[in-house]
Amino acid sequence: MSRNVLERVLHQLTVDRAAKQRFREDAAAYLQRFALSEAERAMLTGFDVLGLQQAGVNPMLTMGFWQELSPERDMRAYMRKLRPLGAHEPVHSAALKP
Repeated sequence: MSRNVLERVLHQLTVDRAAKQRFREDAAAYLQRFALSEAERAMLTGFDVLGLQQAGVNPMLTMGFWQELSPERDMRAYMRKLRPLGAHEPVHSAALKP
């Protein structure tokens, strides 16, 4: 997986209005221009913020992505995504990159 490419995509989606609009209209088409694996594309289109953070993506980028583009956009839902009920894993909100 390419953490750098994921981070570049997330940054662009949080600061560029045209990119946000293209992603909203057709996320799959928008993501085709980036060197991403199918698993990475699935994390982005599925708003899998836990998977993104476990891949080493900066937590601030995943939070911005969620707030800007997620269908839910509620921070309680974001936190539930990071810590599914019953999970005993730590929340990756301040994870250091390996």
